[in-house]
Amino acid sequence: MRKYLTCGSKLFEPESMTAKPLPRYAEMDLIKVYPQITFQHIIGFGAALTEASGYVFAQMDESDRREFLERCFAPEFNGYSLCRLAIQSCDFSLAPRSYPNDSRDGKLEGFSIDDDLAYVIPLVADALSVNPELELLASPWSPPAWAKTNRSMLHGGHLRPSSADAWAQMISRFLLEYRKLGVRIGRITVQNEAQAIQTWESCLYSAREEAAFVREHLRPALDACGLSDVKILIWDHNKENVFDRTAACLRDDAAARAIDGIAFHWYSGDHFEALAATSLLAGDRELIFTEGCDFFSDGDPYWELRHAEHYAHEIIGDLEAGANGIIDWNILLDSHGGPNHRKNYCDAPMMYDLEAKRLNVRLPFHYIGHFSRFIKPGAVRMLTSRYTTDLETTSFANPDGSHALVVLNRTERDIDFNVNVNGGFMNDHTVHPTTAPARSIMTITW
Repeated sequence: MRKYLTCGSKLFEPESMTAKPLPRYAEMDLIKVYPQITFQHIIGFGAALTEASGYVFAQMDESDRREFLERCFAPEFNGYSLCRLAIQSCDFSLAPRSYPNDSRDGKLEGFSIDDDLAYVIPLVADALSVNPELELLASPWSPPAWAKTNRSMLHGGHLRPSSADAWAQMISRFLLEYRKLGVRIGRITVQNEAQAIQTWESCLYSAREEAAFVREHLRPALDACGLSDVKILIWDHNKENVFDRTAACLRDDAAARAIDGIAFHWYSGDHFEALAATSLLAGDRELIFTEGCDFFSDGDPYWELRHAEHYAHEIIGDLEAGANGIIDWNILLDSHGGPNHRKNYCDAPMMYDLEAKRLNVRLPFHYIGHFSRFIKPGAVRMLTSRYTTDLETTSFANPDGSHALVVLNRTERDIDFNVNVNGGFMNDHTVHPTTAPARSIMTITW
C-alpha cells in the first residue's frame, strides 16, 4: 500500500504504508473499504476545450504547449479522458457566432464549422494526439438567433417550435463535420443551463419542451444521419433541480427511451442527496458533472487552496452520489481569467501569462489529479465507510486490479486514521495507520 500526499509544499509526495496486524478485528478510527460492494463505473475525468482555451493555447510557446498537453492528457500526469466542447459559441468564445448563414429552411445551405478551425479543432487534435482514447461531449449554449423566440443568441429566449427540426439537423451536421476531421463526439447535451437567462448565449427549455425536442426532433435527426451511437443527456444545469427535471422528462415514455443520461453543474451548491436520488431514478443512464468553476481570484493563494478543496469536495460528493464522469470548465485560461466576450472571467486550474510566457499549474489542477491520475476509465466505485465526517472519502477498483482511495481533510488539524481494505471479512485484522495532515488531500493505492 502506498499513499500520495499533497499539502503545503508537497505535491503527490509518495510514501509506503506499513500494515499493522491486530489481535482482533479493527474497531476505532477506521476508514473501511468494501471491495465486494460496488456501484457505478467511471467514464473519465477532464475539462472543457473552449475557444478561449484554444486561443490561449495558440499563443503559448511550443515548449509550454507540450508541457500543458502532457500534464493534462498523458497517463503519468492527470490523464484526462473525458472533455467537453461547445456547439457554436459560449461566453468563453471570442464572440457570439453560429455555424450557418441561414438554415431555417432545414437545407443547411452555407453551414460551416470553419470558425472552429482556428482555435478549437487544433486544441482537440493535439489532445487526441496525446490520448487517442479521449472521449468527447458537446453542448449548445444557444441555437442561432433566427431559431429563437427573442431573435438573439443571448439573454435566454426559447427555441421556436417551427425551428426545432432545423436546429436538430444542425446539431447532427456539426457532429458529422467533426467526424470528417477525425474527431468523434460520442455524447451531447440538449442545452447548457436550460433554466438560466444569461447575458451571454443561453436558451430556456421547460421539462416538457426538452422531452419533446429529444423525442420528436433530436433523436430522429441523429438516427437519420447514422449517429445512433451518440448519447443524449438532458438538464446540464444545477443540482437543486436535477431530480425534478429528470423525473419530469422520464415520465414521458418515448422521451425516456431516447435519454441516455443526465448532466449537471455545481453552481447552486452541493445537493448530493438530490443527485443520489437521481442516480436511483435514472437506472443505467449516465450521470456526468459537465461544468464547474470558481470566481477569478487573481492569484490569491488563500483562494487557490479553497478552490482546490472545492473541487475535491465536489468530486467526492458527486462520485459517492453515483456520478460516472467529471468535467471541469475551461481547461486553460489566460492570467486574467479569459478571454470571455461578456467579461465573465473566472479561475481555471491551468492559466497562462501571455506577457511573461509562463504556464501557471495551479493547486486545483493537482487536486483534480488525485482522482484522474489514479481512477481509470472503467473503474467501479467501492463502498467506503469512515468514522468521521471531518474526512471525505471515495474509493475505486480499476480494470487492471489496482485500487485507489482518496482522502480529503479540509480541517485545520491533523487527523489520524486506520485503513482497512477488506471490509466485510471479520477475520481480517490488518490495518494501515496513517495521518491526513491539515488542509490536505491524499490518494492511497494498493
